[in-house]
Amino acid sequence: MRIVLAITTLMLANIVGAQQAQTRANPATALSPKAMEAYELKAESKAGEFFNYVELLTDPTANAEMKTQTTAEAAKLYENDGITIENIFDAKGNVVTVKKLLELAASQKQKASLSMTTFNIMKRGENSRRKDWLMTYELIIGKRVLTVSQGFYIVLEDKKFGTTIKQVWNSYLGEMRIIKK
Repeated sequence: MRIVLAITTLMLANIVGAQQAQTRANPATALSPKAMEAYELKAESKAGEFFNYVELLTDPTANAEMKTQTTAEAAKLYENDGITIENIFDAKGNVVTVKKLLELAASQKQKASLSMTTFNIMKRGENSRRKDWLMTYELIIGKRVLTVSQGFYIVLEDKKFGTTIKQVWNSYLGEMRIIKK
């Protein structure tokens, strides 16, 4: 999964210039097909990155400072830490906030092994400022395989660069539900 993340990062870097130029020209226009393809890769990359962070948090030998930094980085992948996701550490699949799941991961007594396979993405809706997608993938936790659906959002936001404010597309993970255990 880490190799996929590195390749995805390189591909995204090649497309960022074109996407930024398009945003400067007319930020409300649709993203180019290449940019959309890059965001599809980014969706998979962000979900994988989140579960890499969760896996790191489950390591009982990790120190408190590392867990605090890891929690902060994992939370940045979402629009806010109050978004709900299923508790993957509970067989009942109770819904918790991102913040709570990260706390639960950090309190695990045994390091978890997490990986993703069979990734699909489809568009749910869009307007000039937001594009909503739905990802489905298999999340493997030890020997358990869960089929998961998760939102992914591309949002046009104002970002300040010194004294200049520009509109840029940012992407976030969204709500997550287990659809098959």
